[in-house]
Amino acid sequence: MYRKRWSLFSLLITVVIVMGMLVACAPQEAAPTTAPAATEPPAAAAPTNTPPPGGGGLTPEAVAEETGELPDLGGVTLQVSAISETYAGIFHKYDDIWEQMNVSFEFTMVPAQDTYQKDMLEFAGGGSSQDIVFFQPAWMADYAPHLIDLGAAADEYGIDWQMDDAMAVFSESYTQWDGVHYAIPADGDQFNFYYNKVAFEDERNIDAYMEETGEELRVPETWDEYVQVAEFFNGRDWDFDGTDEYGVAEAWLRGGYAYYWWLPKFFGYGGVYFDEEMNPLINSPAGIQALEHQVAIADFVPEGSFNFGSGEARAAWLNGDVPMVVHWTSSAKLAKDPTASKIVENAGIALVPGVEVDGEIYRRTALPTGWVMGITTYSDDQEAAAQVMAFLAQPERSLEIALDAALWCEPWRASSFDPAVWEQKWPEDPEYGAEMAEVMQGSLEIGVPDLQIPGQDEYVKALDAEIASAIAGEKSVEDALNDAAEEWNNITDRLGRDDMIGFWNAQYDAMKANGIEYRPEIAGE
Repeated sequence: MYRKRWSLFSLLITVVIVMGMLVACAPQEAAPTTAPAATEPPAAAAPTNTPPPGGGGLTPEAVAEETGELPDLGGVTLQVSAISETYAGIFHKYDDIWEQMNVSFEFTMVPAQDTYQKDMLEFAGGGSSQDIVFFQPAWMADYAPHLIDLGAAADEYGIDWQMDDAMAVFSESYTQWDGVHYAIPADGDQFNFYYNKVAFEDERNIDAYMEETGEELRVPETWDEYVQVAEFFNGRDWDFDGTDEYGVAEAWLRGGYAYYWWLPKFFGYGGVYFDEEMNPLINSPAGIQALEHQVAIADFVPEGSFNFGSGEARAAWLNGDVPMVVHWTSSAKLAKDPTASKIVENAGIALVPGVEVDGEIYRRTALPTGWVMGITTYSDDQEAAAQVMAFLAQPERSLEIALDAALWCEPWRASSFDPAVWEQKWPEDPEYGAEMAEVMQGSLEIGVPDLQIPGQDEYVKALDAEIASAIAGEKSVEDALNDAAEEWNNITDRLGRDDMIGFWNAQYDAMKANGIEYRPEIAGE
């Protein structure tokens, strides 16, 4: 029903977006449209065909044995907006295969924070310079009118995307809009909890924690424990290297990061973005308690945390400066790389904390950013692009890509979580591999998708700014979230409340189908 009126609505949104971008052309503080993905792409925006280190996949013979005869794509060169060398590496991993398939690529690297604006400007002009675009699922509503229907493409080109093997959030939310299949996952981003085993297992820390709190030290199961443990470790030489360390790391750089680190707390307290009438729930007791926990750790994070993006928060953990961090799954793989990590022998992984309800822990994590691939309606080589994406999306390829630490791409297929496979990834520490597979799959099962409605970028920026203000002590928690909710209502009214209610409920219905709905009783409402 909403598809019939989407074309006009999309045109209106695109005009609003472009006008806003033109106004924003004046010099201003650099800030991403939303928080960039765990990958941190270079600022360059130029075509390149140079493969990154660590490329190389299966031989064409091995692939042909699995997949049958490889199609001949006629020598076309596909234009790919790949965001970073990391995602271009997905393609370079199979350079030998592309030679067999008679296809080549030119990659345009656009920083994650600029991707949305670049594509929207081109779409508003009635075209695109790209055949394949990488984008965040949160932007699906704005991208969908400019992407081909992959379900129809599968029928026309004899392709099987094998989406029945995808985890539910990818098959039902992160690849569809209004019931149409528009994208294939490239990176199944999720937030997990990472910790330093020395901090939690050394008897000296265990004894000190018992003496000071009267409780047993453990990896935090609840967000209350998260704050208490951060306070305990802060200013303490918990790894006994002669230097006092901090208690926890979060990324609070304005532009989306503080928002993303607030989300798993908000979801854990039973929150969702809106109710069915699109009244914001971000200033509900769930939102307030989430932000109160974020404010509570402000004295326990490393200096300069308001300038921390993804890389800085991750580095604080990998360098042994903090005992714990919530972060993307790429951190789990980097932790075992001695060239990137000082905690190779002491890295631990767990589900994010939650809230105790009737003696059990209710957890909901965030699935922030992620990246998917779509084919533009403006491409002259749609079949070739579809065949390439179909090859990369095969279960065997998806697992190979996820296992490759150089690519920072996380699994999204149910078949990619075989513990035995991940145990082999680190034969010297198979238990870590098995735990990683279990946690990754578990997080996708309890994860809440990003907001996926038109204007998502505006909602995120407005809330992020208010969260950052509260953490900085510029506003009270209640005032900050009330101001954010008021701005959310303004955005909704400006975009058209009746239409937006329909768009939101389409997403909310999909969330409800996966057991995700507002739980006011958890926060004591």
